[in-house]
Amino acid sequence: MRDGGRSLLPWLLAAVLAALSGYLALRLATSVRETRRADAAPVVVAMRNIARLATVEAEISDVMRFEELKSFLVFDFPKSATIRMRGKVVAGFDLTAPEFRVAAKPDRHALTVALPPPRILALDPRLEWFDENSGFFNPITPQDRTRWMLWARGQLARSAKNSGIEARALEHAKELLAGAAQAFGWTAEVEAAAGGAQTPVPTP
Repeated sequence: MRDGGRSLLPWLLAAVLAALSGYLALRLATSVRETRRADAAPVVVAMRNIARLATVEAEISDVMRFEELKSFLVFDFPKSATIRMRGKVVAGFDLTAPEFRVAAKPDRHALTVALPPPRILALDPRLEWFDENSGFFNPITPQDRTRWMLWARGQLARSAKNSGIEARALEHAKELLAGAAQAFGWTAEVEAAAGGAQTPVPTP
């Protein structure tokens, strides 16, 4: 019996070692997968934070002249004003939009960043009134000034759009995100949705 016990001992030890090796291998594989998933998290968070910085600014200047006519009997009473506009326009991306997504492929160290359409985010106009013509029968009212100022802001936004500020915002976002991803040792493919909500521009 003692000889039988001795002969079984190596088999028992081999079985225990095999089971332990299998358990360790399983834990190691699970740990590697979890580490890969965890490594993607800071990169994704960084991309989301950096996307907020993907804005461009432009200084825009323009001149608008307003003229409105009021007729009484056979007489015309005009009122008019000219506004010289200067202002800073900021274009970028609304990151609260559902189109904004950052998807990671940890095994390839690759990111896909989907951005909403670029748009004008802010206007900081400076308006200067001159060459005003206001009469007793057709005076310039505070309501006129408010309405004309809204039209002037709209024209400032339109001028910025025509200058290509939104396209520059997209190119800046691509360069910024690709460079940030490269710093982490990843690659980034950046795309922007077409169309979508446009910045409303009042038209006189």
